[in-house]
Amino acid sequence: MNEPRILSHFPFKCRNIIPILVVSFILGLPQSGMTQDTSIFSADEQLELSLVEAIQLALEHNLGLQVQRVSEAKALLDPIISEAAFDPLFSTGFTLSDSETTSTSIIDGAAVGETSKRSNDSYFLGLSGLMRYGTTWQFRLSGDRSETSADNPFFSPLNYRSGYQLSLSQPLLKGAGRSITETSLRVALRNAESSKLATVRAMETTVANIENSYWDLVYARQNVEVQRSGLQEAQELLDLNRRRLEVELGTRLDVISAEANVETQKSSIIAALNNLRDLQDVLLDSINAPQFRREGDISTMLKDVEVIPTTPLDQAQFSPNLEEVVKEALTTRLELLQQDLQIASSEDILRLREDEMRPSLNFSGSFNQPGNGLELGESWSNIGDDFSWSAGLNLEIPLGQRSARNRQLQASEDLRLAQLGRTQQSHIIVLEVTRAVRELDSARQAVGTTQAATRLRREELDGETRRLEVGVSTAYQVLQVQNSLLTAQVQRLQAQVRLRKAITGYRNSTGRILNDYGIKIGDVLEN
Repeated sequence: MNEPRILSHFPFKCRNIIPILVVSFILGLPQSGMTQDTSIFSADEQLELSLVEAIQLALEHNLGLQVQRVSEAKALLDPIISEAAFDPLFSTGFTLSDSETTSTSIIDGAAVGETSKRSNDSYFLGLSGLMRYGTTWQFRLSGDRSETSADNPFFSPLNYRSGYQLSLSQPLLKGAGRSITETSLRVALRNAESSKLATVRAMETTVANIENSYWDLVYARQNVEVQRSGLQEAQELLDLNRRRLEVELGTRLDVISAEANVETQKSSIIAALNNLRDLQDVLLDSINAPQFRREGDISTMLKDVEVIPTTPLDQAQFSPNLEEVVKEALTTRLELLQQDLQIASSEDILRLREDEMRPSLNFSGSFNQPGNGLELGESWSNIGDDFSWSAGLNLEIPLGQRSARNRQLQASEDLRLAQLGRTQQSHIIVLEVTRAVRELDSARQAVGTTQAATRLRREELDGETRRLEVGVSTAYQVLQVQNSLLTAQVQRLQAQVRLRKAITGYRNSTGRILNDYGIKIGDVLEN
């Protein structure tokens, strides 16, 4: 099997996803060794491109996917931010103070009327934080140096005090438990997961859009060939009418009508070529691969290339059962998983709002061991001789609660909206799948009828041409049948492309389009 001409130079790097492998018996897409298409218009460069290669390049370079991946990366940071609420906080500080006072009592440590100076220096080191059950804690080491100029036999002029303190506060009603304190974290995790699902869905949509654009390009190229064959047949009819005029079997009017038809076909070819270039630009712009862009100041412009599709319009044959397909879609479509995540988050928010309406009852406690000394080291070595502790309860009952009550009502409505949204999304998916299955069946029938019509029109033209040659028919009748054949050929081509698009729509509506290319959703979500 030949190497793909583009991917041998531009490997697939889409987030470490496994390379795309086409399920041939489902898609019916030969991917190499098909160079049946020849050049249709003049360009600086020709590139062969299979459908699989186009999808691979789009999954790596498509701008819409790049935007979604950036949004996903941003959303993945939210759980880390929410988790940081439980990170401990380190704090430290010191205070320096000096004072000069006149004593009014011997209790002040100096004689009445005597002026004394006092300096006081303090410092602390501490850790504090929030635990997952709502407990707030603080551990603090502190020290104090106090010095005075007053001479008093009852007080030391220099004194050091050191110690540590541990304090806790535990909510017992409002704000208690992991179900409340971890609400923001759970919501952030679900939002991140939903963003991943949105990326996968964006990939599915991108694949479907690239497929449709690819088949549009295939149609446009083959339509040019159909129009050119129509021009050739129109030219043959013109030549026949001229010969008939020379032997006086035809009329000048027949020649003029044939000439007009030739010019009409030339105009149709011009329009078909213009449409081909436009549809090729749409496909290349959606793929957005750098090898299709110009270099320099106008790098956003596409190169002057002719893309030759190598994947033919072979038709896959399968007849899905509507009921089974609908059941499958309701389990595989990612939008429903996103709705489930939204419902779970709404339930968490409602639980939080209901908790905010409860009274606040907090248990608080602390334990402290100080140390004193005439030197800094002595004050720390004396820790353990003395201690103090405290414990208490604090009850707060809000009155009115209009704000909390209305936030709870809003959360309740948000939950209801999320549940209705899931039901609505289910209905949308069922409708999409139903339409996709019907379109698949209708497109398949259209292919059969247009093929038969083309074959019959061809037989009619051959017969009418022979009749004209023997003088039984007229040039006008041949011209009409010729145009009917051209119309039938275009309709047949349109029906073939319609069926291909119907297959794409069916696979996209059932959520299996990535899996059909060997891309597992689990692999995407893990990256």
